[in-house]
Amino acid sequence: MIALRAGDATLSLRLSGSAPALTLARGGEALGSLGEGPPPHPLPPDSLEREWDRIDPLGFEAAVGAARADGRSLVRAVLAGCPGLGPALAGETDGSAASLAALRERLVSASPTLMVPGPEASWHDADLVATAAVVLAPIVLAAAGPTVLRPPSWLEAGALFLEARRRGLAFERRRRAALDDLRRQIRRLGQLHANLEQDLAGLPDERDLRRRAEALLAFARGADAGREEVEVDDPYDPGRRLLVPLDPRLSGLANAERMFDRARRTERARHQIDLRLRETRSALQAAGEREAAVLDARDLRDLGSSEEEGRPSAAEPGTGPRQYLTRRGLSVLVGRNARENHHLTFRVARPEDLWLHARDAPGAHVVLRDDEGRAGADDLREAAEIAAFFSEARGQALVDVHVTRRKHVRPARGGPGRVYVSHSDTLRVAPRDPGLPRRSGRAGRRGKV
Repeated sequence: MIALRAGDATLSLRLSGSAPALTLARGGEALGSLGEGPPPHPLPPDSLEREWDRIDPLGFEAAVGAARADGRSLVRAVLAGCPGLGPALAGETDGSAASLAALRERLVSASPTLMVPGPEASWHDADLVATAAVVLAPIVLAAAGPTVLRPPSWLEAGALFLEARRRGLAFERRRRAALDDLRRQIRRLGQLHANLEQDLAGLPDERDLRRRAEALLAFARGADAGREEVEVDDPYDPGRRLLVPLDPRLSGLANAERMFDRARRTERARHQIDLRLRETRSALQAAGEREAAVLDARDLRDLGSSEEEGRPSAAEPGTGPRQYLTRRGLSVLVGRNARENHHLTFRVARPEDLWLHARDAPGAHVVLRDDEGRAGADDLREAAEIAAFFSEARGQALVDVHVTRRKHVRPARGGPGRVYVSHSDTLRVAPRDPGLPRRSGRAGRRGKV
């Protein structure tokens, strides 16, 4: 502890502990503190009779022995016997009167001394993280670092010590934040990967659906409505019979057409899930590589800027746009914030993709992929329900939603996420959480897309 006094003002500096701290006090009242360590104010009461240069060595030995009998460690026992030594110097004595006398002799020739990992030019920020990496003391300590520096003054020694601690603490904070962010990403991506694999395993076999639909067309296309199943020959395996479940409300031909449509939707969904699985595996590998790089980092610059840390990448599943599928297997992408809305609309979406946004309410940009112009009314309704849900109007029973081609959307002044829409259609829908089961029902629609 160092205290500088000027009149009724006191500037107290604590160098020991996990982080240095500085407190300015006036008239015995603290005005403010700097640093992350415990404030060094109020100062401990003066106990001159217990200072290292005044305490009776035999009394010191007795006090240390009593503290050891109470179960305290050696350093804590030495500090109980002589608080003025401080934690660093307390480790230089074994608690005996002779060791205290020897320490006093060494302190007679005290001078500013720094024990450090190596020459200052060779320091890496990672070398300075540990509290004991750089020690400021009046003598060379037994547990000193590999290099001893002798600055010409206490002022220079203190400045070098504080700079080393600042570098170590800044590096550790940044590294911990980066690791926490990356490990959250890895957990999310791992959960996404597991969910996608589960979705993939739950898809029906589109080849079997087509086989049954073809069998139905070949042998029972004229079947009347009202039947719940029919047994027909397998067109690809003579002698084998297939039991085909039917919708009793439909004829055999309509049931066959429904099976073909379901097979097509299943095939598209499988393709989409396979694509997202590959993207997720790639993102997981990239996140693992970044985690290893952070663990291997030696300096603050190796960790990148704090602005880059924690910023989601729009290309990574689980950390970029939310992704959903309509019943027919079309991909729906949802922005998470203003910056990502801008990226999704003007970097990810293609000109002919459908763009949706709640009308007259802040919310997410939603893009419905429309490869080959296959989006139908049901796909639009589902995407509009999602856009309504990811808006500030989600509490309303019905929400009007802009629907237009992405090519009709332009950036507007006012920051990321603000757009100008040249013309659009409007769908009025009930907001729907895409994470919950879908419900039936159709939305009202006005105009054209």
